[in-house]
Amino acid sequence: MLKKRIIPCLDIKDGRTVKGINFVDIQDAGDPIELAKRYVKEGADELVFLDITATVENRKTLVDLVQEIAQEINIPFTVGGGINTLSDVENIIKAGADKVSVNSSAVKNPELISEIANQYGSQCVVVAIDTKFVDGEWMVFVHGGRTRTPLKTIEWAKKVTELGAGEILLTSMNNDGTKAGFAMDITNEVSQAINIPVIASGGAGSKAHFSDLFTHTEASAGLAASIFHYSEIPITELKYYLQNNNIPVRITENKKSNIMNIDFKKGDSLVPVIVQNNNTLQVLMLGYMNEKALKKTKAEQKVTFYSRSKNRLWTKGEESGNFLLVKSIELDCDNDTLLIKVDPVGPTCHKGTTTCFADETSRGFIYELEQTISQRIDDNDESSYTNQLYRRGINKVAQKVGEEAVELVIEAKDNDANLFKSEAADLMYHYLILLKAKGYTLEDIETILKDRAKK
Repeated sequence: MLKKRIIPCLDIKDGRTVKGINFVDIQDAGDPIELAKRYVKEGADELVFLDITATVENRKTLVDLVQEIAQEINIPFTVGGGINTLSDVENIIKAGADKVSVNSSAVKNPELISEIANQYGSQCVVVAIDTKFVDGEWMVFVHGGRTRTPLKTIEWAKKVTELGAGEILLTSMNNDGTKAGFAMDITNEVSQAINIPVIASGGAGSKAHFSDLFTHTEASAGLAASIFHYSEIPITELKYYLQNNNIPVRITENKKSNIMNIDFKKGDSLVPVIVQNNNTLQVLMLGYMNEKALKKTKAEQKVTFYSRSKNRLWTKGEESGNFLLVKSIELDCDNDTLLIKVDPVGPTCHKGTTTCFADETSRGFIYELEQTISQRIDDNDESSYTNQLYRRGINKVAQKVGEEAVELVIEAKDNDANLFKSEAADLMYHYLILLKAKGYTLEDIETILKDRAKK
């Protein structure tokens, strides 16, 4: 079976990576070169670069930036935005791209697809289709989702396949940025209607969404942006998750950073493992692993040590349920120590504290609540109000925070202390969900407040 691909997407505006919801509410997401380098390290199968305003602004793609990124990566690189002629394609290919993506220009001039295919081969042509469900039909949109066309999505997919497209990048505008999951119906319909690969885009918010995509549709690849940009789901972690769910993916680790290169010296020897909270970066505990413990940790995504007192492998939390859920595993420069970043379930220490290096919970309950909120969202718990609100998108979350703030102000004018404290708790709770939706943590806010306190 062909391996499924995981593809991060760099939506570029004014030379910066950006991300929006439903093609609007654009926000900065970081430096594209640094993100590209990180994705190679994490094991991305390909990288897509889309200059999202090139067509609207009637200009060419940012060729210089394409060239800078191409020099830093060694995975297939697709570039789109503002490509209207064979000359544009030539410039992009010379800059280092392996494929070009055409969207609005293909709708305007379908023969461009055939021209590119004839000149560079079908494998070079990716036709991007931005689709939206309106009036009971999935319709094609152009100009960055601003303009509706009379084209029906499935018919257009068949047409571009006949013209020589080698792949289709299908983005559901209804799902884009919502983190509510891929548009399974149209993705599967398009995949079954044509005989070329389909990259599904729009709506990824959890590891389970990728698993559902590959299980219930014939899509060849899943593309996402913000969940990768903001490190909500590291690509390496996602691939191990899919592999553990019997979905074929390519696991490629750079030899220099391959954690299985750690120097165990002998099969039963132990190496120290530092465990750190993935969000707060607080050091939680120190343990030891042998080679079998590391393999079990990678396979199950729960930290497993070798217990010298028990003389066996020991999964942290196997008795208490306070597991350490693996987010990433890193190897130090000497290949003899591991750093594992985790999302802890409950207190880490057997004394009931957050960390084994303090007698009391050092960060307080509010940080534990942040972890609980993050876990319910990451696990996509459908019964959880937290998860349900989060999946409705950032606009709904922000609206809810505004409502709670107004209610708190109203209660501040009354004399009922219990109601005031209750409304304050509601506001704080929803504020933490908003932080998660924006990709920030309490640690980020704390840093700003500390800086201000110095002034």
